[in-house]
Amino acid sequence: MSEGLPDSGRREKSPPVLRTETRTEHRSISPWDSPDPPRRVLLIRLHALGDVALVLPAAAHLVRRWPGASFDLLTAPPADSLAEITGLFRSVLRLPSASGPLARFVGAIRMGLSLRRRKYDLTIDLQRNRLSRIIRILSGAPAWSEFDRFSPLPAHQRVLSTLSLAGIARAAHEIPVPCPEAPLSRGRRVLEEAGWDGSTRLVVFNPAGIWVTRNWPLSRYVELYRLWSMREPVRILVLGTDRMTEKGRYFALEGGMDVINLAGRTTPGEAFAVLRHASVIVSEDSGLMHMAWAAGLPIVALFGSTRSDWSAPQGDRAVCLDSADLECGCCMEPACRFSDVHCLTRRTAQEVLDATLDLLARIHTQSQEQHP
Repeated sequence: MSEGLPDSGRREKSPPVLRTETRTEHRSISPWDSPDPPRRVLLIRLHALGDVALVLPAAAHLVRRWPGASFDLLTAPPADSLAEITGLFRSVLRLPSASGPLARFVGAIRMGLSLRRRKYDLTIDLQRNRLSRIIRILSGAPAWSEFDRFSPLPAHQRVLSTLSLAGIARAAHEIPVPCPEAPLSRGRRVLEEAGWDGSTRLVVFNPAGIWVTRNWPLSRYVELYRLWSMREPVRILVLGTDRMTEKGRYFALEGGMDVINLAGRTTPGEAFAVLRHASVIVSEDSGLMHMAWAAGLPIVALFGSTRSDWSAPQGDRAVCLDSADLECGCCMEPACRFSDVHCLTRRTAQEVLDATLDLLARIHTQSQEQHP
């Protein structure tokens, strides 16, 4: 055996990763106990983009449940554009960026005091870090709840739990999150200007995992496209930040894909509207994946080192090919201890295509049963 290349025996003998290891913390709760709905509600989720996306379906539920209330969201760029495009919030407030702990502390105090003048009835802190707690306390709302950061439960379930602790019975998600007609039309126009004919199946490829242990090989995406295009015409869509630009170019130039490369050309809000026109996303763990979940897009998620108990997309419109079956799986490490990222490299293009087509077929069948 070559030096440094592990066999399956070495992998089986590796120390087990405690995937459900958690910490506990005391959370401050004062639920809304009036039979009447609150008049003004503040939601706080400062970062990251994917986590803000996970809050939106719960916010949509609250807006539908309490149509007479007004809702504000405190967040930070670039998630502000995502929140704004949904039309859910009366105001999307931005916590100014600051360098250094002291500046951030002062900024939180100023923000909390400014929010106090708005006289919120209920503040739901879905961040629960030092800054958000300062802001929540200074906002002066008589009712509040705080996020559970550490339980081994999917993030969207912990969001709903935070709503329940705030006194909101039967809290739920509304998926897809609403997107007004104007941004939807703009999203379609962007795609058509980029060459989409409006009918060919649009598939999002999202190789956006931040670490090498979260990256499915780009060559597998190319193979996936080739296998798929032998069955039906497909166009590949690449979205996201500037760091995705080169991957989109690789797909087009090296992989010979039929690609619409919008990487670095949309805000998160614009990307959300564009996603609503796609058929499915094949994605690594990233903010765009969570945005796609909120948009109701079918998802095939490829998880390497990510803790799937925290981050896997949930529901009958998602499939997650994760690493929880491996002793070294869900390790949350940026570098693979075996140097081969076996948790992802073991996934073949055919396996991913089969999972994707099965998901789409199941969704189609369910739709036909519900709307014969």
